[in-house]
Amino acid sequence: MTQRTRHFILGAAGHVDHGKTALVTALTGTNTDRLKEERERGISIELGFAELDLGDGVQLGVVDMPGHEKFVKQMVSGAGGVDLAFLVIAADEGVMPQTVEHLEILDSLGVQSGIVVVAKTDMVDEEFVAVVTEEAAELVEGTFLEGKPIVPVSAHKGTGLQDLKQALKQEALALPVRAELGAFRLPVDRVFTMPGAGVVVTGTCWGGAVAEGDRLLLQPGDLPVRVREVQVHGRKAPRGASGQRLALALHGVKKEDVERGCQLVAPGAATVTRRLDIRANLMPHYQGVLKNRQRLHIHHAGREVLGRIVLLDAPELGGDAAPRSGLAQLHLEDDLVAARDDRLVLRFYSPVTSIAGGVVLDPNPKRHKRFDDDALERLGVMEEGDPAELVRQAVQGAGLSGLPAADVAGHESDPAILIAGKRAYDRALVERLRETIAESVGEYGTRFPLRLGMPKEELRRRCRFQGGANEWNALVQALARPGAWVIAGDRIALTPQGPPLPQGMAEAVQAAAEELARAGLDWPGAEAFAANSAAFKAVQGRPGFGEFKPAEVLRHLADHGLAVPVNNDYFVHVEAMDKLVALLRARFAQEAELNFAGFRELSGLTRKLGIPMLEYLDENGLTVRDGDVRRAGPALAEAGPGGPPVPGAQP
Repeated sequence: MTQRTRHFILGAAGHVDHGKTALVTALTGTNTDRLKEERERGISIELGFAELDLGDGVQLGVVDMPGHEKFVKQMVSGAGGVDLAFLVIAADEGVMPQTVEHLEILDSLGVQSGIVVVAKTDMVDEEFVAVVTEEAAELVEGTFLEGKPIVPVSAHKGTGLQDLKQALKQEALALPVRAELGAFRLPVDRVFTMPGAGVVVTGTCWGGAVAEGDRLLLQPGDLPVRVREVQVHGRKAPRGASGQRLALALHGVKKEDVERGCQLVAPGAATVTRRLDIRANLMPHYQGVLKNRQRLHIHHAGREVLGRIVLLDAPELGGDAAPRSGLAQLHLEDDLVAARDDRLVLRFYSPVTSIAGGVVLDPNPKRHKRFDDDALERLGVMEEGDPAELVRQAVQGAGLSGLPAADVAGHESDPAILIAGKRAYDRALVERLRETIAESVGEYGTRFPLRLGMPKEELRRRCRFQGGANEWNALVQALARPGAWVIAGDRIALTPQGPPLPQGMAEAVQAAAEELARAGLDWPGAEAFAANSAAFKAVQGRPGFGEFKPAEVLRHLADHGLAVPVNNDYFVHVEAMDKLVALLRARFAQEAELNFAGFRELSGLTRKLGIPMLEYLDENGLTVRDGDVRRAGPALAEAGPGGPPVPGAQP
């Protein structure tokens, strides 16, 4: 049975010149200092990468992070997505400032496991190594490294390396297997071009999987790209997945479009935002105060932006009496690409020192007032993580925009959620919308008694529905209920027949329909029809008949299947249209073609009405134009008496 390879990311952290790069080189055979300046100065400036196969199906992608205080930004970039780390402490110097800062950054970013490495043991005696080992054990108390192995090594002599590999393997095997499900995310840490490949980006895959041909978005910027090739540690691969270091050749992007801190994501995997709700936790070494509205450097997934922190449940954090952890909202000065549960690091604006870590609770929140009970309760639920309540909150927060139905998978039967088409809505909210629709349709029926109902699009605008026409149609269809309102074609009506007409109005409409039937196909125009109509004259000036106008009456007859609108100002009774269809069917049974002269003889229509009538017949498939003649259309056989209604006449 083939053993499945387990992929994890290992971060190498520690103070400058404590031997991280030499140790990575000794373990992997790869010198991660690739820049000329790095080799000349003997320190790491940029992130370095290597591969370490520990055997037994454990494969580590190693990220060598700069240790100098000037390059903490790069270190934070490399620490994102790390599963386990080794914290390197040189035996000849012991714990130093960046040792502490790196440890707390790793802890803040949620690294799960790791090893403490006492390096350069060939530089001191065993007693000194014991002292540094004890110092390291004290340092890591209360962090993710508490109780983890402390391994003495010498990269120069090669001592302790096998013990370190074995300890790393044991820690890796104890980690949960990286899930390849979910949406793909890859924060970019390098970008370059290669002949034949074009633009290439590298990064640590945070989630999901990717394959050649996949279409992704480059964020921020919403730039669509296609993956041309996937490489894992420099080797072409059919796919890459969570826990691997990947290089992706991209189509549809220029090098200048990409920089460190951009993210390649599957659609919907993360949110481009300038506001974040977080849980902020002061780092143990920081003894100062974090004040409300303080300006900060925010580091997340290799991207650094400036912003201000709004403390939501405490006047300030830190100091003698204030809490060291609190709920907060970050107001950012530039875009970040974030998702729930992402980790970030907060550093002072000046001097630039690391002071806190943060966990993203909501990547796209509304603005909150400080000490707002409702906001704090909502964030409390998000932090506790009850799945059902989180889904309900997300649906509520989406308002009438709704959420993709896929986002509530597994919760479709929740009574608080309504699925309409491809969107999920808060049921209480759309029930209020149902009442609003009923009220609007009722008012519309009172104003326009002859109209079948209110146009869907007009009602969508009145309700300020934020989705498109398809989403609106699906939602009103799901909400329609006999006795309240129903869908009638492109209208929303009180009943399928529209509002009930008073007896006098109904009698006047029936009289107008009979007059239209007597007019046959010879239509005088709406105004002339009304001027010569006994039905219109009989109600002129009578109370309650203000809406008895030609356009309203004719549209009412069309909506109720009594009239056919040939065009906007040409109406004929459905019986007259049925007779014309019957005549056409008989004519085409004898002759295959019909010119205009023949049609005029058949219908009695002059060119003024004959041309629009022929255009109507063509549009509805009753005839087909072939140059200057017409042939029988596919709809002619079934239209009219004995078959389906004439096209254009509403049932």
